[in-house]
Amino acid sequence: MEVSSDVIQLLSQIGYLACLKGDTANGQMIMDAVEANSNSHPSAMIGVAISRIYAGQYAEAVNTLKNKVLNIDPNNMTAKTFLGIALTESGETEEAFSLFRDIAANGDADNSAIASFYLGEMSVAEIQQG
Repeated sequence: MEVSSDVIQLLSQIGYLACLKGDTANGQMIMDAVEANSNSHPSAMIGVAISRIYAGQYAEAVNTLKNKVLNIDPNNMTAKTFLGIALTESGETEEAFSLFRDIAANGDADNSAIASFYLGEMSVAEIQQG
């Protein structure tokens, strides 16, 4: 049975809300269903990755973004933004820094603002370590 895009969108929203409220177990279960039924649609896969970031599953989020979004749409700035966040959280700051520089220069206002914030945080951390 094929699930309609409206149902996928609704499930994604419920999954996000569960993660935001701290119920990552149920949020992940919902987002796993989204992933299984979305035909790997990039926007649904970004949602899956975001829920994995909330759950602290950074390697899984990186894998989803790289292999299920950016390999299809390599210029997707939203995917790059969340990839940068997942990489930062997993300690892969050099790759994240490079992504955030690209996003700050080429992304829309929202993605650029997020990238600029992370670039600032990375600079502060570097100064404190140096």
